[in-house]
Amino acid sequence: MPRLSALVLLLSTPTTHALAAAKRRKPSKPKTSEPDYIDIQDGDVAWQCESVVETLKSGGVGVIPTDTGYAFCARVNEKDAVRRLLDIKGADSGKKPLALLCRDLAAIDQYTRYQSRTIFKVLKKALPGPYTFVLPASEHLPRVLLKNGKRQWKRNTVGVRVPADAVCAAILEALDGEPLFCSSVPVSEDGDQLVCHGPLDEDGSWCSLVDFVVDAGPRPIEGSTIYDLAADDGPVLVRERLGPPIPELDLVVA
Repeated sequence: MPRLSALVLLLSTPTTHALAAAKRRKPSKPKTSEPDYIDIQDGDVAWQCESVVETLKSGGVGVIPTDTGYAFCARVNEKDAVRRLLDIKGADSGKKPLALLCRDLAAIDQYTRYQSRTIFKVLKKALPGPYTFVLPASEHLPRVLLKNGKRQWKRNTVGVRVPADAVCAAILEALDGEPLFCSSVPVSEDGDQLVCHGPLDEDGSWCSLVDFVVDAGPRPIEGSTIYDLAADDGPVLVRERLGPPIPELDLVVA
């Protein structure tokens, strides 16, 4: 009888392999509960972002600050999380609603293709800063971004950013330089991005669709200046916002 009890106990106890598999398993449905709020105070930013980094590594979706406002974000190689981002933004057209938040030029170089030395000099001078540069995407960019549902985007391009924001930089550093896909959080009528609202929830709120919100205080809400450096006719100033014009670029103004 003792042997039978031991056998029952053995069969009912999860094995190390099963526990490991459970940890790797990612939720297939969007989150439906309230997000965790992380209030970042002055001081050492890195340790205050530890839970955020762990959630992102586990396939989470959240809101973090940048130098041009708050942004939804997810790890670049987490396909389920990226799909959640697309759902939050209501991305049902052929437009590209996501950009890459990068730690440095090395990350940009991995996920894009550019051969012009002039462009490299421009990126080096302007970043970190309030700019989004649209560049040809490399083969390392996951296909989930190159397709929107069943629609193939006409050009395989992606916007890249290196924000001049200490909190954002600390998160990217803790991810060992892996970029985050991102998209701007909508601004409320009173100019607050952290007042939840969005396209999916019945009450118009995106709060239940994200896993965490990092509140690091007020951020500019004007958005980044956007340059298309992949246009056939040369660089195009798509939108002028926080970043001043870059005179080194021979521009075609959109």
